[in-house]
Amino acid sequence: MAKPIITPIPEVADRYTIAMLKIERLDPSEIDVEDMKRQIDYYKQGLDLENSKLSELVDDLYNINGKMWDAEHAIRKGQDENLGLEEIGKRAIHIRDLNRIRMRVKNDIIELTGDGFKDCKMNYAN
Repeated sequence: MAKPIITPIPEVADRYTIAMLKIERLDPSEIDVEDMKRQIDYYKQGLDLENSKLSELVDDLYNINGKMWDAEHAIRKGQDENLGLEEIGKRAIHIRDLNRIRMRVKNDIIELTGDGFKDCKMNYAN
């Protein structure tokens, strides 16, 4: 039998910010808006946003996830067919660099809260 696993605060913050982006950026016809609101409320309960440092890091995570969303938009929508391999490669490197910043923010949340496991990506510096 599997043991339930508690979700670490950095993952809660990540899911919270992504749910906020979904409700803000997706057409209401593409999502269950009430379910998204429940998700946001659920994840928010796991974050002490009264802690100004944590709140700042969650804002940073929201911003970097928004930048990643923007960078991935054309690829997600299948609008990358006419970009050419060079442009797709540039976007992939940009997304990789944004993800590195995202990982750093999540690691900063771990340092602040002591909850979770630090992430590191192979083949490039943190």
